[in-house]
Amino acid sequence: MSDQAIALCRVSSSEQLENNSLNRQREAVLKASKELGVEIVEWWSGNVSSKRGNNVKRKDLLEMLEYCKKNKRVKFLIVDEPDRFMRSIDESGYWKILFLSAGVKVWYASNPELNKDDLPSKLLSFTKFLSAEGSNEERINKSISGGQKAIREGRLPSGPKAGYRKGTLAGVHVIDPITGIPLQRALKSIASSLKTPTDALKELQDTEFGKRYAKLKMDKFRIIACEPYYAGIIDLKGKFNERNEKGLHEPLISREEHEKILRVFERNVKKQQGHRPDKDTKYPLSNELTCELCEKIERKYPRFTSVPLTNGKTNHGKPRKVVRHYAKYRCRACNRSMDRDNTHDSFSSLLDAIILPDAKLEKLKLKLVTTFNAKHHETKGEITRLEAINDNIKKNIANKVEAVTDPKNEIIVDEIRASIEKLKAEYASNEEKISLLGEQHETDLAEFLEFAFGFLDNKGRRFFELSGEDMKRCKQLVFTGKIYVDADKNIYTHNISSIFRGQELEKDTEVSLKSNLVRVKRL
Repeated sequence: MSDQAIALCRVSSSEQLENNSLNRQREAVLKASKELGVEIVEWWSGNVSSKRGNNVKRKDLLEMLEYCKKNKRVKFLIVDEPDRFMRSIDESGYWKILFLSAGVKVWYASNPELNKDDLPSKLLSFTKFLSAEGSNEERINKSISGGQKAIREGRLPSGPKAGYRKGTLAGVHVIDPITGIPLQRALKSIASSLKTPTDALKELQDTEFGKRYAKLKMDKFRIIACEPYYAGIIDLKGKFNERNEKGLHEPLISREEHEKILRVFERNVKKQQGHRPDKDTKYPLSNELTCELCEKIERKYPRFTSVPLTNGKTNHGKPRKVVRHYAKYRCRACNRSMDRDNTHDSFSSLLDAIILPDAKLEKLKLKLVTTFNAKHHETKGEITRLEAINDNIKKNIANKVEAVTDPKNEIIVDEIRASIEKLKAEYASNEEKISLLGEQHETDLAEFLEFAFGFLDNKGRRFFELSGEDMKRCKQLVFTGKIYVDADKNIYTHNISSIFRGQELEKDTEVSLKSNLVRVKRL
């Protein structure tokens, strides 16, 4: 049976795609496969970033490696040149080792001198990846500096803002007569106090602007209305961090009108309450409790949600001396409310009533340790990656040490020694990272087990110490059905997870899994 190969053709920009780069790479790869006498059985191609830091989890490389592991006849991964494989020194070595462990050699079609296993070939391969990584860093820096230069010249280094379209000069956008004029009218009406922001937005939505763009709410309209670009100012934060008061584009409004709009929105503070950041921790049972009465008569939303109430800031027009706050849950259908703290106490009692037999508790604790270790595959993967890189570094150092004593390399001895020192420093840094990751894993495991075992022994109290996300996971783990509130505001459930009933899921019959599991007495 003859050997097989897979191939990778990659472009990093739309310009390369338009310049027929993929076809040129394909021709070079096919020529190399004929010289090797192997059949290419699978191709990977496309526009994928290969810059440093992006390659460890690259989808195409992961797919190729998995394919090679399943198809043992594949012996080569053929690419056109090293920079078509990736633009990273460290990650190139990492992936070469992974493919070699699967019995596959990375083969460069247009650089046959790199395919040997001797020291000069390895040294040349290192310089190629060094050049590719440096070229990528230079391109990124040029992109940022080019954008900053454009802003200093009064041009916008991005797509047109709402109400504008591309002009003849790059970065100098022109007013779109269809969408720009209605937006200009809305902004001027706010600046002149003829309309409130709300009225201006309603009118704008009825124009071509509203048809062209997604429906705006006040928070998004606030951002657009306060954008300095419409007053002729280019101000970009982030990686550019540049501001030019004299943009070359035609403004929609004057500088004075822009200042007036800012003052209008400063006076009209955002009134929408939006999502409360502390809702998940202060009201973790919001939308988790079902009103028994409303569900029986099939009302639309029979769930309890959070309702923070007060007795009002004023009383008959006079300011109150004391404003009292009341934390409540309220049914969306019948408006029946319950005190938050009493509700949490009832729920804690419900959790405490779920008692796991001692033998099953020990089994569950053992599974927690196994699950924790399995979930920490990312840490293990990072340790494996660093160990693989260090194995490769040790081989490179050994090869370079031999090269130092080779008379042929007398001219580049200093460069080789410097490279060895750099590799040693990288090796030591990786060893330190491996040690820290291992220690962190042990520390995390200890903290996890301490909390997990404490939680199992005191579920009711410890539940409300969890984060919002962990509370949701806990509820999903414990309860397989709805949690009800009856007419007397007692909390109960018909369904408890088989884990907390002390039953083995693997041995459960289909009938038992579908039955009403546990009825917890009303509290």
